[in-house]
Amino acid sequence: MMKQFVAGLLLLAVAGSGAARADDDCDVPLGQWQPREAVQAMAQARGWQVDRLRIDDGCYQIRGTDETGRPFKAKIDPATLAIVKMKHRSRSGRHRHERAPSAPTETAEPSGPVSPKSLFDRGEPPKARVN
Repeated sequence: MMKQFVAGLLLLAVAGSGAARADDDCDVPLGQWQPREAVQAMAQARGWQVDRLRIDDGCYQIRGTDETGRPFKAKIDPATLAIVKMKHRSRSGRHRHERAPSAPTETAEPSGPVSPKSLFDRGEPPKARVN
């Protein structure tokens, strides 16, 4: 009984870790991919110098230098050519990770200071259900 329990926990841990890491993978059918030439053109339009273009985790991956001359590595969605993930190498040799937002969002700037009370007080009691 204990072995089955441990095996189940191990299975859940392995399955959960794969799902957590897959957030920067691309899951696009091959029929919807844009050609490598389109990726090269997108990179040139951004002022990037491409040293290497390959496929990784279902995404295009570019290694090169950006318009300022800093080395970088970027994952590109093969259908939309949107940046999924990007890492720049800083002058100290460390990487700086950047993730593209999952969907464009509009953020409204508050017109004045916001009090904590106004964030939580909507004029009605909170609704909660305990089973």
